[in-house]
Amino acid sequence: MNIRFTSTAIAAAAGAVILSVAPAAVAVAPTAGTGAAPAARAAAPLQAEIPVEIKGAVLNFNGTEHTLDLKGEASLTIDAPTAGNLKTQVTGSLSVTAEDSEMGKIALESTGVGTASFNSVLAPFPAKLELSATATVSVQAPTTAQNGQAAAPLVLHTKNPAQLTGSLNKFPPSGEFLTLQNQVDFAAGDSDDTVGSVTKFPVASSAA
Repeated sequence: MNIRFTSTAIAAAAGAVILSVAPAAVAVAPTAGTGAAPAARAAAPLQAEIPVEIKGAVLNFNGTEHTLDLKGEASLTIDAPTAGNLKTQVTGSLSVTAEDSEMGKIALESTGVGTASFNSVLAPFPAKLELSATATVSVQAPTTAQNGQAAAPLVLHTKNPAQLTGSLNKFPPSGEFLTLQNQVDFAAGDSDDTVGSVTKFPVASSAA
C-alpha cells in the first residue's frame, strides 16, 4: 500500500523522532499610525519522523496466506488545530521491509492523505486519525535465475486505497496508532488481475 506518510522525504536516522511545534499564535497590538493589527501567525504543523513496526500483517499472495512483521519509518505532517478548525489535514508516508522464507524480501512504500479531528485547541488529545493511502510492494523472490543472477523483483500496486483509522493520545504517537479497515487488493504491472491482498496491517510506533 502506498502509505508514505508525509510530503517530506524520510531523512532522519532509524529510531530518530523529530517534533516541530510552533508556539501558539499571539495577536499583535496595532502600532501607531496603522488602522489594524497585523494578522496573527498560524501555528506550525505537527511534524514527526517515526520508527514503526507492523507486527502480524496478513498478506495473501498467489493463494497462500503469509503473516509478516515489517519494520521501517513513517512520517506524519498534521496541520495544527485552531478554534475555528478542529479537523485538519494530514499527509504521511510509510517505508517498511520484511523477509519471508517463501516470498523472499518484501519492501512496501506508501503515501496517504486524510484528516485529524482534535478534541480542542487547549486540550487537543485524543485526536482521531483517518487516512486514505496507496502503496507499491516489491517482492524479491529467494530463488535465482539460471545464470546465477537474482531474478527481477515483482512489483505490485494497490487496486483500491487502504482506509486506515486510529487515535493519537500524544504527538509524536506511541504504540499502535493506525489500523487497516478494509481489504486492499494488489495487481502486478499493467494488469488489473488481483494477485494478492492485505487484510491486516496494524501500524505502531517503535520509538523507545
